[in-house]
Amino acid sequence: MYKKRKWLLLLAVLCAGLFLFACGEKKDGVVITRTEESVEEERALEGEANPLEDSRKDGETAKADTRKNGEVSEELSSGQADEQQEKIWVDVEGAVKAPGVYELDKSSRVFEAVEAAGGFTEEADTAWLNQAAVVTDGQKIQVYTREETKEMEEQGREPVLQSEVLEEEKEGKINLNQASLEELQEIPGIGEVRAQAIVDYREEAGAFGSIEEIQQVPGIKGKTFEKIEEYITVE
Repeated sequence: MYKKRKWLLLLAVLCAGLFLFACGEKKDGVVITRTEESVEEERALEGEANPLEDSRKDGETAKADTRKNGEVSEELSSGQADEQQEKIWVDVEGAVKAPGVYELDKSSRVFEAVEAAGGFTEEADTAWLNQAAVVTDGQKIQVYTREETKEMEEQGREPVLQSEVLEEEKEGKINLNQASLEELQEIPGIGEVRAQAIVDYREEAGAFGSIEEIQQVPGIKGKTFEKIEEYITVE
């Protein structure tokens, strides 16, 4: 009987120990589960905070880009406005209705310069002009009459393309065989009298073979020639 009680007591203690052990495991599991849930909650909170931060950063970046694009647009608009406002001055002479100096937009064409001068006269020889050529600041456009071009042909002077005239103007040289009376006066030191003397010599002797030949013209010798030789050509 005593042994039976002893075993029952031992069994009860063992059961109690197992029960306590099981409760401890369950509590530990609950703690672990709560810990994992806490971690998940923290991660969720961090995940919710990051989009807000990213949104704020994106907003600041967008504002910066907008300001930058606005500055670029203003610069482009300013540059385009300056280009639109840029003007040039062109001298239109000869067979036009209103010869003179005119203000034109940059990159204007010869025909626009002629229109500004009132258009061609009835005597104008338009075949000598490239009306589509772009004019430059300070350029002189000489419109010849049919009578003038006929005289040039009789003197053996070939028609000059507008592009060739522009090239000579860029080089700053006057062609002695092709220049008109007015154009010859653009040579430094050559007035109307000497320019007329050059024209007279050209009509009598024909085209100049070299720039040195201009010294055969009365009043153009020695030092006078030295002063003008860099401004003249025969080619």
